[in-house]
Amino acid sequence: MDSYTQFSDFELVALLRNSDERAFDLLFRRFYPSLCFFARRFVSVEGMAEEVVQDSLFKLWQRRKDFENYNAVKAFLYISTKNACRDGVDQEQRKLNRDNQWYLQQEIMEQDAEDHMIKAEVLMEISKVINQLPEQCRRVMKMSYEQGMSGKEIAEIMGVSVSTVNNQKARGLSLMRKSLSVENLSLAVFLLSIADTFGKNFLRN
Repeated sequence: MDSYTQFSDFELVALLRNSDERAFDLLFRRFYPSLCFFARRFVSVEGMAEEVVQDSLFKLWQRRKDFENYNAVKAFLYISTKNACRDGVDQEQRKLNRDNQWYLQQEIMEQDAEDHMIKAEVLMEISKVINQLPEQCRRVMKMSYEQGMSGKEIAEIMGVSVSTVNNQKARGLSLMRKSLSVENLSLAVFLLSIADTFGKNFLRN
């Protein structure tokens, strides 16, 4: 699978069209976290977001020959996920016979969808940049921002001092600022600062 990470987005989609399962697996793992973040903005039922995302990705595989480029894949996944969330909210609200709130929810979903998609894309870019950091720095950033561990917890697991963890974290943030696209940098720094404030699982919820 490591060799597949060297393929461009265009090449991955070409492989997907040719029914390459490893290319699909890489795209699945790339999109799954950000799509789950996106879906959780709209559904509150436990586990529904993950089911919706898995179904959208399965549909991508079923229709793999229809996609000409990476942007078409991305647009399909976000639109499918949003529509599935809308259907899920529809069913839940109708079960509860709360029509007025259901219509309000639809309006809110439309207003918020673009904002949530932008945040989800930034989170995917953050994850990509973290994976490119030097090994020790990468471990610290993953444990801190993806697993919500404190500096003390990370230090104990890695067998280093808390100051070393803090130094690696500062180094990671510095390297990320250089790697993140200019338009996403401010939002990325904001999201990471929120993760620091609210702790465990923020970037995954």
